[in-house]
Amino acid sequence: MKKQTLLLKVALIVISLMMILAAVIVVPTILRNTHADLDGLVWPLGIGLYAMIALVFLAVFQSWQLLTLIDQRKVFTTPSVTALTWIKRAAYSVTVIFAALLPIFYVWVQAEDAPGLLLLASILTGIAFVIGLFANILTQLLTSAIQLKKENELTI
Repeated sequence: MKKQTLLLKVALIVISLMMILAAVIVVPTILRNTHADLDGLVWPLGIGLYAMIALVFLAVFQSWQLLTLIDQRKVFTTPSVTALTWIKRAAYSVTVIFAALLPIFYVWVQAEDAPGLLLLASILTGIAFVIGLFANILTQLLTSAIQLKKENELTI
């Protein structure tokens, strides 16, 4: 199992590095260069972007924990359900943050005349929502599987 999860762990490391770069370079640059265009909306934008980055780190950490449980062949346990629940919550929270930031992105798009930014924000909102739905389905399936496993152990 370790070979199969190695690629996923590498992807999690790459996502973490991209989020660190976003937090250190991209977000400060955006906040510094859009101050005149957004007229007081810079602080909500910055807080929202940094909250989103923190939630992505939470989801990456919980995904790492889940992959570790898979490597240890302990996937049908309560910690797996807990990890998936945190991933689901983080994804839904990112969806809410992006949805709340869409009006700010709209104002920014109007000022910069760059409609691709609004499209990108909308796509990222949808991606976060789909990840949340997928984690929700996996949580329900895993909970059912754990319940069946316990019933099976009691039968034997």
